[in-house]
Amino acid sequence: MLKTRLIPCIISKGHLVVQSYDFKRYLPIGDIKTAIEFFVNWDVDEIVVLDIDATREGRSPDIKLIEWAATECFVPLTVGGGIRSIADIKALLNAGADKVCINSIALENKTFISEAAEIFGSQCITVSEDVLETNGDYRVFDHLNKTATDFDAAQWACELEKLGAGEIFLNSVNRDGSREGYDVQMLQKVSSAVKIPVIACGGVGIPSHLSDAILEGGCQAAAAANIFQHTEHSTIAAKSHMVKSGVKVRLSSDVKYENFQFDRKGRPL
Repeated sequence: MLKTRLIPCIISKGHLVVQSYDFKRYLPIGDIKTAIEFFVNWDVDEIVVLDIDATREGRSPDIKLIEWAATECFVPLTVGGGIRSIADIKALLNAGADKVCINSIALENKTFISEAAEIFGSQCITVSEDVLETNGDYRVFDHLNKTATDFDAAQWACELEKLGAGEIFLNSVNRDGSREGYDVQMLQKVSSAVKIPVIACGGVGIPSHLSDAILEGGCQAAAAANIFQHTEHSTIAAKSHMVKSGVKVRLSSDVKYENFQFDRKGRPL
């Protein structure tokens, strides 16, 4: 059985890392290189870097940045933002990215997924699925146009799997930046519909939320952005909390996870 992955997600606007709230408001945090350097020295299993303005601004992926990141990063690196062609994917993989994360182009031309998977292999193709909940109805959200589509979240996930996606990066628009925890119902709905891995994202406020994605949401990986970039929570403490909750997460042989105690808010003591 594969171990659960803990994945910090770096949300950026170009080289500026931001905190995201409701997919509408963005709080500047710092430089993207600083963020990457921070995470590579912590106990993480993968790093996801998403430039949320690249496609909107017509920018291609920053290949020089990824070349630099690949020399610093000792865990798998997934990169998204500005991917519009097979050439973009090839350039990112050649620069050192292990996987790419596509979103807008998948909504515009779903056959692009099949083409990319056939050329590079499904293991390299992650598709980001943003979901908006309205009265219990989960619809795929078009980040580029800021509107909900007619695609049901679970049905779209099934379509992505058939097209050749290797995994799904599942993000809740409603929970983005809320710190209220993942939308577990949404996670269950999507993860139970597919056989490929689902990465949960959106809403983490305390370490126990990470375990909820696995134990209740049925996902294979837990991702978070704000909690690791603008609070006192560390990825090592987060994994310790996941272990205590019964999640079979990947562990480093150099860390004593059992040494952590937590207060009522889930913060390490």
